[in-house]
Parts: sequence; C-alpha cells; structure tokens
Amino acid sequence: MHIPDGLLDPITTTVLWIVTIVIMILGYFRMGKMFEKEDSEKMIPYIGVLAAVIFAFQFVNYPVPGGTSGHLVGGTLVAIILGPWASVIVLFLILVIQSLFGDGGITALGPNAFNMGIIGGIVGFYIVVLLVKLFNKTSLKKELKVTIATAIGSYIAIVLASFICGIEIGIGGAIPIEIAIPAMVFWHLIIGIGEAIISALIVFYIYKTKPDFILTESILGVE
Repeated sequence: MHIPDGLLDPITTTVLWIVTIVIMILGYFRMGKMFEKEDSEKMIPYIGVLAAVIFAFQFVNYPVPGGTSGHLVGGTLVAIILGPWASVIVLFLILVIQSLFGDGGITALGPNAFNMGIIGGIVGFYIVVLLVKLFNKTSLKKELKVTIATAIGSYIAIVLASFICGIEIGIGGAIPIEIAIPAMVFWHLIIGIGEAIISALIVFYIYKTKPDFILTESILGVE
C-alpha cells in the first residue's frame, strides 16, 4: 500500500496532505492530554516498541500491479492500544523512516499516512467500537470482545484502505481505476487475514499480561 512518488496527481496528493496534517495536529493535542493522565515515562518507550512492531509488520511487501505494494498495516492495532489519534502520528513517523529507504515516496507521505493511519487506524478503531457495542449484548468476556472486534475491524480497515488507495491511483490517471481497485483489493483481501490474526493475538496477549496498556477501554465502551 506504499504509494511511490509520482503515482498520484498533484491535486489528490495536496488534498490528502492537508487532511493528514490537520488530523495529526488534532492528534498531537489529544495525545498531549493522554500524557497528562498517564505516566509519560512509561508510555514513551511503549510507543517506541509498538512503532517497531508496526515497522516489522510492514517490512514484507508484495508487489501489486501498478507500482504500489501490499503488506500488513497495523493501524487499527495502534489505535486500539494508544487511541485513534495516535495511529496517524505513529504511522506517519514509520512511513517517514521507510521512505528514506525507498519504501514509499516522500511526496506521497501524506496520502500513505491518510490510507494507513486515518482509514486503517481511525476508521478501523471506530469499526471496533461498533462491534464491541454489539458484543456487549453477549456473555463474552471483556478480552474476547475486544480481541474478536479487533480481528474483524482490522480486516475491514485494511481492505477499505486498499480500496481507497485504488481510487486515489485511478484518479491520478497513471493506472485505470478499473485495474487499480481490483488489484489493490484482491491482495489485501488475502493479506487482511494475517492482519486480523496478528492484531487480535497481540491485543489478547496484552489483555492477559498488561491490560492497563490498553488505553482506550473508556472509548471502546467494553463492559
């Protein structure tokens, strides 16, 4: 899903950069409030470790016809643990490092962060919130509600992000939209299975070992 330089048209690139920057600014202040409530000395290395895990998530890329790639994203996972706003900032920082090594374009950082951090993270998070509300009507244990919801939300989010990415590429005109969308979605329908399983297992493990590391319980509304 890493879009290289020159694949999108200037208008699409500019619009997505603006949206991403606005969301990151909002996220910065939201995370600032979170650090006021939490032990920041504990959270900073935790964020670093999580970022490293997501970096490893995205290390294996599968070429997708048309110049982009397919891979695990991890946006929903970050959002579940640190909050939806954090997903955009963490993913953006990861993408900056990756772009320096030629994995995704520097000018495409805004669009890539939009797809992986906003669609894959924020949208994925609120899909999980909706699913948790549905699971609250069942007798499932709290950790199972969030784990299952994370698996489903992660899967939907990565497929949706790939669909949006295909539209962006098609609008740019470099690749016909009727080719870009199926190519992106097909591979991520498969990759999404791994995304769902890995994200769910990490969330379940944290609940079993360090449940206080899940900072979004109040937003998730899990009972």
